[in-house]
Amino acid sequence: MDDAKGKAEGKKVQESVSTELVLDIHNGLTIDERDLTQPNKGGHGFYRVVVWIDEEDVQGTKAVKSFGGVHQFKERLVIDLDSSAYKFIYIVLLRGICPKDPGTSNGTVVMGRAKIRLPPWNSCNKLGSRVNLFGLKSDRSVVVKGYLNLSMQLHRYLA
Repeated sequence: MDDAKGKAEGKKVQESVSTELVLDIHNGLTIDERDLTQPNKGGHGFYRVVVWIDEEDVQGTKAVKSFGGVHQFKERLVIDLDSSAYKFIYIVLLRGICPKDPGTSNGTVVMGRAKIRLPPWNSCNKLGSRVNLFGLKSDRSVVVKGYLNLSMQLHRYLA
């Protein structure tokens, strides 16, 4: 019996560890290609950031009113990572419902997109960066449409 107890003490117990991506979206700037010959009533719009790693789990910020293309989100999103196979996070900046803009059926317009690499799986550091948002010009060429300032960190805890 003592021999069995000694063998059990030498083994490590595997505990379940869960991992989350903590994404802080601070602020950003976009260049709007609206027709400059038309007056922009109000000079502002509503903007929202949508993010996902897995297409079945899309999250987003609250819509914020923006002035002159400057957006202040100051919001934290937490995304569960159930696999180390995930390598990228996808980010889309949307200009909110604007009935006068026929971009989509409900007036939502994609202002810019980004695909960025997740931090290394063994990382625990907070990584901050300015992420360029890309979009299409009217001639279908890809162009930088603005940026978002954000930070992200992998958070692990025992489940």
